[in-house]
Amino acid sequence: MTKLEPPTKYRGIKIWVDEAIWGHRLYNDQTPWLVFLEFLSVFRSRSQVGYGLKEFREEGAHENFSYDIPRLIPLRELVFNNPHVQHIDDSEKPSSEKWDAWLAQFNKEQNFSFLKDRFGDFSEIARVIELFQSTAVEPHRQRRWTSRFLFPYGPYCLYADLPNTPTGSPDRRFFARGGELLYLMLSRSGSGPEIAELISNKLLREEDTWNRLAKAMLPNDHRIDANSVSGGIGYLPYAERDEYKQLAHTWRQLLSLDLPSNAVLDPLVRLSALHMLLYMLRRAGEETGQQKEPKFVLEIAAPKKTTLFEISAENLHANRMLSSRAVRAYVDSARDDPCWQKALEARAPAEAVRDYLTERFLWDPEDGPAGGDPDAILESLRTYAETRHGQHVAKVHLEWTRQIGMSVSRRGVGVWYAPNDSLIKALVMCTVEGEREEYHRFLANLYERFRIIVAAPEAEKAYGYLPTDQYAFTQNAQRLEQRLRTLGLLRRLSDDCAYVENPFRRRV
Repeated sequence: MTKLEPPTKYRGIKIWVDEAIWGHRLYNDQTPWLVFLEFLSVFRSRSQVGYGLKEFREEGAHENFSYDIPRLIPLRELVFNNPHVQHIDDSEKPSSEKWDAWLAQFNKEQNFSFLKDRFGDFSEIARVIELFQSTAVEPHRQRRWTSRFLFPYGPYCLYADLPNTPTGSPDRRFFARGGELLYLMLSRSGSGPEIAELISNKLLREEDTWNRLAKAMLPNDHRIDANSVSGGIGYLPYAERDEYKQLAHTWRQLLSLDLPSNAVLDPLVRLSALHMLLYMLRRAGEETGQQKEPKFVLEIAAPKKTTLFEISAENLHANRMLSSRAVRAYVDSARDDPCWQKALEARAPAEAVRDYLTERFLWDPEDGPAGGDPDAILESLRTYAETRHGQHVAKVHLEWTRQIGMSVSRRGVGVWYAPNDSLIKALVMCTVEGEREEYHRFLANLYERFRIIVAAPEAEKAYGYLPTDQYAFTQNAQRLEQRLRTLGLLRRLSDDCAYVENPFRRRV
């Protein structure tokens, strides 16, 4: 696989290590849901200029383009910066007096009196605002109103993340470019046009009722593309990888299910994040020279502690640490470059080494020691890179697995892989190809598609041996079977015949 050069040098980056390994960029504060929203925003912008998910190549560069995301300040103020609306609606005043009281308090730079003609009774607008608030993305998180997001019912529900000053530039904390990487992965998958059509027809429909309602909350003269936020696309190191194709396969499957658009978003978010985690693990393994495939040993919830718990916890810890090992290996690879030896043989080796490392890693020399020892200079760079990695990228694995329902943590117990019901449903939706599949074949497919281990055959294939007795895995598989039966996703016809059922498989 040929590594692509980044199209531009990004401002504010003092060392190019995490970005060189995985792309620019992955960030723990950007949750899987925010990655998805950023992706939809990029897709919408590119679709408007006729690209959708087509690759955009220029001579010697990949995807070197900009995109625009609207601010939609009036809509966001109505939903997330409007504390008086419910209090006024709860009063015993007539509707006209409620409108007058609310407009007197809320009208700021924008005149919202047009809403009175559109909604009539004040309680109608109050109920609409309440619905948008209750269905917002991650409503439990305490974020400023400029960083709170509507559920993506359609194009008029997509907008940029902004700082406290809505007219300012994005701070890239919550829209940290993870969605840009997801966009690039899908556009390079070979299935971009097909997926773009599915997204346009199912997820971003202008005629969706709630999308039209969001549009109705904007003034007549408000242009969605006015005062938008512009940004250049991020950097993804490789033009082609199997992970991109596997991700696209999952998207095609989920978007073809007999499910309404609102119901398919949750499994899309969870499984997209899982594919991106697999990409992170494989890239880290390549940097460290580890040829083994990644794996996730899932302990299905048991009434008491099992040996699978210990194995799962060890597996999670190893996966968490792999990215830090990759950073160290990537920095240490500087010694293998002929430029390192050439710098050591220079008349002023310390200065030559510092210049070489600055060019190779875009390192700010001010972070290096003033001494003349080349090894000390490299050690300083490595320490800086590892510290920076530990602040954000190293936290992505634990944060994302917890948020998609693949890991749990208990105080005094630890952290381990254990799926929740929503993730189990998502895995059934995209793993069971037909309407039903034999249970053990389903477990084998989980391993082939997502490197998920539940039963003994997959554990033996991943490890080359059984890491614990077979009975522990048998019990684990039986507990998952019981969970599936409780969820209405499995039927046992006899002692030797159990089928996982996918009630959503009928294609639309």
